[in-house]
Amino acid sequence: MRIGVLTGGGDAPGLNPAIAGAVERASMYGYEVVGLKRGWEALVVDDPESYAVKLGPEVVRTYSRLGGSMLQCSRTNPVSEKNDRTEKVLKNARKLGLDALIAMGGDDTLGAGAELSARGLNVIGIPKTIDRDLAGTEYSLGYDTALNVICNSAEQIAHSAQSHQTMFFLEVMGRHAGWLALRGGEAAFADVILIPEYPFEIQQLVSVLTRKMEKSRELGFDHLYKIIVVAEGAHIIGEEEVRKDAKLDEFGHYSLGGVGNYLKGLLEHDFHHTRYMALAYLQRGAPPSQKDRQMGRRFGNNAVEMIKNGDTGVMVALRKSRLRKVPLKEIKKSPSLVDVEKHYDTENLNVKIEWTGQDQ
Repeated sequence: MRIGVLTGGGDAPGLNPAIAGAVERASMYGYEVVGLKRGWEALVVDDPESYAVKLGPEVVRTYSRLGGSMLQCSRTNPVSEKNDRTEKVLKNARKLGLDALIAMGGDDTLGAGAELSARGLNVIGIPKTIDRDLAGTEYSLGYDTALNVICNSAEQIAHSAQSHQTMFFLEVMGRHAGWLALRGGEAAFADVILIPEYPFEIQQLVSVLTRKMEKSRELGFDHLYKIIVVAEGAHIIGEEEVRKDAKLDEFGHYSLGGVGNYLKGLLEHDFHHTRYMALAYLQRGAPPSQKDRQMGRRFGNNAVEMIKNGDTGVMVALRKSRLRKVPLKEIKKSPSLVDVEKHYDTENLNVKIEWTGQDQ
């Protein structure tokens, strides 16, 4: 058995442990594992051998401790309507002698995997996205590590904000889903959390912050600094998301970023001391947390078991705290977004803390 492994899209903590987990399980059965560099790009080039590297236990020994992807990533789309390279992928897979392929990525990478699976490629998917918005699974690699980075960063920023009595906008990732902002902001005790799922009015934001300032003064506190955690996809009602530039990637996405700085500028007249920081790639580049190491290893192990059992066109998923196999086509369903009514306090622009209520 010869198994290919690739990592597509953006890098995320947990990819290397997943690669190591796949190699670990494959070596138990005497299977050969070939790493394919730069995601789907490795299978659309004229010389796929130059992108292939043999992986064994001795090669991936230290992978579990490293962030990013040792196999490198790209946003290559092999099934684009404008440039469908399915036949090239199938030809190169045969050229490399691959019996099956483990693709690690988000909705774009695994969406391409679903298409290629339907056209004859034996694909197993492993969910990866720090946004945790992938349909079909309750967890995706990178999410826990990113949350820890957000929480720790907010804690450090709070010291500076307190020293200068400033209002600090901390921008985190989250194009469509606000899970990172919501749960990271909750853990950091942020004063305001802004998510893509709930477009807000700028006057409401000013009112909420003003009210919090006045409450602090009433209670005799001299620490009037505030921390606002804002997802990159959050936006004012009637306005579009703030974009970094006008470029589109191969999957048709704009790069978002700068909404925190935009809001900082709008609020400078109401609050004199405002600052802004975007965590950007720091959320993706950290060493994997305990959970991402553990889940990556389990995902990798289970992907090989699925191949051994003849399962293809499926993704290793976490559902109801158990690992299960889910058809790859399920990722094409609506993404997993924050349920505003259940999880978000629209009046105070913050997390809605769940509670059990009175004992029955």
